[in-house]
Amino acid sequence: MGGAAPTPSGKGGKKPLDASLNLVPFIDLLSCCISFLLITAVWTQLARMDVTQKGQSSAGAVDEKPPENVVQLTLFIDKDGYTFAKSTGENTPIPKKGEEYDYAKLADILKDAKTAYPDKNDIMVKSDDDVMYNNIIRTMDVVLSNKFPDVSLGDKGAGS
Repeated sequence: MGGAAPTPSGKGGKKPLDASLNLVPFIDLLSCCISFLLITAVWTQLARMDVTQKGQSSAGAVDEKPPENVVQLTLFIDKDGYTFAKSTGENTPIPKKGEEYDYAKLADILKDAKTAYPDKNDIMVKSDDDVMYNNIIRTMDVVLSNKFPDVSLGDKGAGS
């Protein structure tokens, strides 16, 4: 009654060794797993944002200082808003609008910086630990949309 092989038939009452297996459920499971893996592989590529971290190389040595005539742009994020700083010593505070960061004013300042330094493609974004991740990502989106494709991310405590 409950065996995988048919009832004994033949000499000596032995069961035959050939049994038919239904492979359709196994193939269904395998095709579902393959499609799931393919779909999630694409999602990881779409959700990725390329940033670099400057300061220490893989050997632990501090990177060399840039040449003196190159202006370094840094954007600090804290709980009170932004501070846009240049290595020339100019600092531009961008306070929050109520509870939200002022992304429009940040975009205007970055647009002006791109006009002043058209060959400049890199900017360092430094944030405090208490800044929400969503705000950092939205800030980096504003930076990228204003033609600064080389975004470096760091914390405000290191090298500020």
